[in-house]
Amino acid sequence: MGGRGDAMMDGMTDGSTPPHIRAVVFDLWGTLMSERRDTFPVRARLRFERCAPILAKYGIETTQEEFTKHHQRSNSTLARLQEYGRDVSSEDRARHVFYQYRPGIADHIEEADATAFAEAYGGVIEHTPPDLLPGVREALEECRVRGLRVGLISNTGVAGGRHLRRVFEAAEIIDHFDALMFSDEHRRAKPHPGLFQATLDALDVTAAEAVFVGDTPRYDVGPPRRYGWWVVQVGERADGDPPAHVRVANVGELFGGLDRLSLATPRRNG
Repeated sequence: MGGRGDAMMDGMTDGSTPPHIRAVVFDLWGTLMSERRDTFPVRARLRFERCAPILAKYGIETTQEEFTKHHQRSNSTLARLQEYGRDVSSEDRARHVFYQYRPGIADHIEEADATAFAEAYGGVIEHTPPDLLPGVREALEECRVRGLRVGLISNTGVAGGRHLRRVFEAAEIIDHFDALMFSDEHRRAKPHPGLFQATLDALDVTAAEAVFVGDTPRYDVGPPRRYGWWVVQVGERADGDPPAHVRVANVGELFGGLDRLSLATPRRNG
């Protein structure tokens, strides 16, 4: 692969000191976890059953089919907002569902009801959790062994950061992370440079000392590469613009990929 990665590998032949990598930051969906489509019908039912009483409090009687249509339309609209690096809180996402029914009512939802709706709406993921992808536990443990700081940047959807933290706790991986950055909590989404910089600040590293690992060209490859990070792309999706420094099949191959760039830190003794 051309560019910075090849230049660095070529530089290794002259005995120069390899760059010192201090942190690895992961994308979530398609990199660490994947949804199970067989759980979607159960999730849709639970979401409707939990949200319908809160809608009814505001005079909105609905069916599961109608609720699904409205919430999917809301989710699609907010996903387009993320393309421009912006996001909303879980409570504002809840209000946006109300807006699909009655635009004028969204600004009159009590804060406690917005919070209850956000919990009912997004918390369903805890009962129908996603799967960890192959190699995730091994890669996270290897980061620990090598003394690397570990972060995550995730654009959230129906499930917000508060819900995904509980998913991480249930999967027993949350203790591997030094910084968890969820777009709904920062009102910024990938590809916004501010979200990437906030992660570097939280980890106390520079872009040149960090590796971003993700699968989506538009959010996980081109942006961090332009911001000066080292980038590892997971899977077979199209190249980013600019492309990743190296590509691996899954995160279990992360350190093999970093070895090809002479970026891997030495394994700790003991």
